[in-house]
Amino acid sequence: MNRIPSFLVLFFTFCWINARSQVFVLKGQVVEESSREALYGATISLRQGTDSTFVSGVICDTLGYFQFDSIKPDDYTLRLSFIGFVSKTIPLSISKKDLDLGKIELRISDIFLESVEITGQQSMIVKELDKTVYNVQRDLLSETSSLSEVLQNIPSVSVDINGAVTLRNSANITYFINGKPSAMLRRNPSAILEQIPASSIDRVEIITNPSAKYRPDGIGGIINIVLKKDDTEGLAGQIGLYGGTENRYNGNVNLNYNKEDFGLYGNYGFRHSAGIYLFGDSRLFKNPVNQHSTGSYQETGKSKIDALAHNFLLGMNYDLNDQSSLELSGTYYLQNSLHKNEAEIAGLDSSEGPDYFFTNHQINDEFEEEGEVNLAFEHIFKNNEDHTISFESAYSAFNEREDLEYLQQFQFPNNDLQVLNNLIQKSGYQIEVILDHAIPVGEDGELESGYNGERVHEDIRYDLSGNSSQFQFDQEIHAIYTLFNKSYEKVSFKIGLRAEWTQIKSQLLAPVDSLLPNKYFKLFPTLHLGYELDDNKNISLSYSKRLNRPDADELNPNPEFSDPRNAESGNPDIRPEQIHSIELAHQVIGKERSLTTTLYYRYKYDAFTSIQNSIGDSIVLTTIANLNTRQSGGAEVVLSNQINKNWKLDLTGNVYLTAIDASDLGFSGQKTAISGNIKGFTTYKFKRGLSAQLNFYYYFPYITPQGQREAYYYMNAGLKKELLKKRAAISITATDILYTYQVNRSFDSDEIDQQTSIRRKQPVVFVGFIWKFNNFKSKEDLNYEGEGLRR
Repeated sequence: MNRIPSFLVLFFTFCWINARSQVFVLKGQVVEESSREALYGATISLRQGTDSTFVSGVICDTLGYFQFDSIKPDDYTLRLSFIGFVSKTIPLSISKKDLDLGKIELRISDIFLESVEITGQQSMIVKELDKTVYNVQRDLLSETSSLSEVLQNIPSVSVDINGAVTLRNSANITYFINGKPSAMLRRNPSAILEQIPASSIDRVEIITNPSAKYRPDGIGGIINIVLKKDDTEGLAGQIGLYGGTENRYNGNVNLNYNKEDFGLYGNYGFRHSAGIYLFGDSRLFKNPVNQHSTGSYQETGKSKIDALAHNFLLGMNYDLNDQSSLELSGTYYLQNSLHKNEAEIAGLDSSEGPDYFFTNHQINDEFEEEGEVNLAFEHIFKNNEDHTISFESAYSAFNEREDLEYLQQFQFPNNDLQVLNNLIQKSGYQIEVILDHAIPVGEDGELESGYNGERVHEDIRYDLSGNSSQFQFDQEIHAIYTLFNKSYEKVSFKIGLRAEWTQIKSQLLAPVDSLLPNKYFKLFPTLHLGYELDDNKNISLSYSKRLNRPDADELNPNPEFSDPRNAESGNPDIRPEQIHSIELAHQVIGKERSLTTTLYYRYKYDAFTSIQNSIGDSIVLTTIANLNTRQSGGAEVVLSNQINKNWKLDLTGNVYLTAIDASDLGFSGQKTAISGNIKGFTTYKFKRGLSAQLNFYYYFPYITPQGQREAYYYMNAGLKKELLKKRAAISITATDILYTYQVNRSFDSDEIDQQTSIRRKQPVVFVGFIWKFNNFKSKEDLNYEGEGLRR
């Protein structure tokens, strides 16, 4: 009888020890009290016992979900907070099983309750640990803008007056659409971005230091464009029409149909632009030995680009069962544009006497089409929802034709008419296959691995007044990667390695036949570290190695003439430029404001740079070459401030120091300069659905091995009035309201000094109308789609 109590004591002691050694999962979803919409970015902290010892903290994902793993049995306190909402504290006990709290409702703070219109508004700019998210639908000006114009508002991104996009001062960028690599935006992204209506975009995500999971292409990083998509049951959509000065107009239609396990979505957008730009070009030609003038060249004129573009997107997703899903989508882009230049050109000889004078009329009839088809499959294993395997394949093709005609009417030295023709034809295709696998490892760990295969073929043909040339480019890439990430209390890390084998065949078919093969194998390590200082502060450190492979145009040695006196050619001996990138970021999230500061350093070797030389009779040839090194380091600040319940202000600043070593190109010494930009966005919400927005931009000077770009600034403004209980809205926007957007550049070499300038003829004013039907949700309705980068 005396042994029974002892046995029971031992038995229950064993059970208690076993229970204490077990760990469980705590999860839930945070939603707004009245609308039940997910609160993306809500902060969750978990504290243990009566002394409230901090255990861990997380931020809700794009659908409002949060999860704590490896939680030991005990009594806890859960604290939930979100900007503009009343914080909530929940006592709970974890003892025998995982705990799912379901939907947890947060109530809007009383100071935010006066106007229901601001319920759950998100910042225009959201800085996360590994990326920056720009909420396009929070930008009033986006409704009448192109995607290229919207990119100007994003920290780290710059867009010049010609539409050229740079990310952290690099034009080499990898573009994704809906989290998948976009072949459509690989070749000529500037032209396409300028014609895609921003009203069809939900958000843009910027990743400057991607992990080994992503392809290393893109020195600047990744820009992911997420299109509008809604999961409302049944049919829902949005229609927008916009018109403005200079015969500019655009529109788009978004449609979504969802029913049980099946979804169908589509988007059509068109954009017509007929902007007029004024330009100037002044050149002084020199004897490279004694630097004496051998002549000069002056050109002033205007350029008009009359372009009409169409964008089509159609896709479907289907849940085969609870574990497997399938998605099929296709995009098609079509553009017809007519470029007209009119300019007066005068030349002086070495004694500054008149050499020639003529009027140049240039017409470029351009046609471009690109299409892409994507198939994606994902399977989630039954025993663990974090154990997944996915497969993606994509096929894309493009066709481009430029028919240029130059009419030169001479007045001196004699009355003569010269007519030149230049025909440029480019075509090609790309095939890509992706296989990814993710499996949990231990507590809070995950191992990812995958394969990425790619094949690219391009064919380039020039015909300049009967002189023909042809160049073909073939590239094949095979890559494998492995990535391990783990979290432990306040610390998280992710370490990865990517191995790639590349084979390139560059073949010049005409005017001579030659084959230039190249193959190489490279490793790309990455590292990401994160540390939660407290509930609202965190710090992160990341490193990645990336590269920029030369494309077909950069390898093609045949000159491409934009006009009879300006040509560009590639360099078949160009080597891929490579970069080591390090970033250190600190983020503070408060109730009314958030501040993110990032320090970054980049060491680039074999860096690409443009070189200009004078050839023939006053012709400037621009080609590409490898620098020795280029180093840059800087600081970026993103401040989001809710001044009061109606007034919001976002400020971003990016200042960096660049050092260029171009000794391999014959330039002595090292050039250094400080550059960067400052951007400000302020929005004020008046009563009765009226909103106003003002954007300001300032760009510091920027240096190149042969010159610099001068500083410039400009301002944009917009108004929006909601109608019919938010089912419709009318907006008006104005670009460059101070008429200050002018870009001046200078180049200096032993053979030529050159100054160029370009500016808009006048500011552009747009008026637009939007109509939503069947409860189509946008970002203002707190619906933040969790579709971002999936690989």
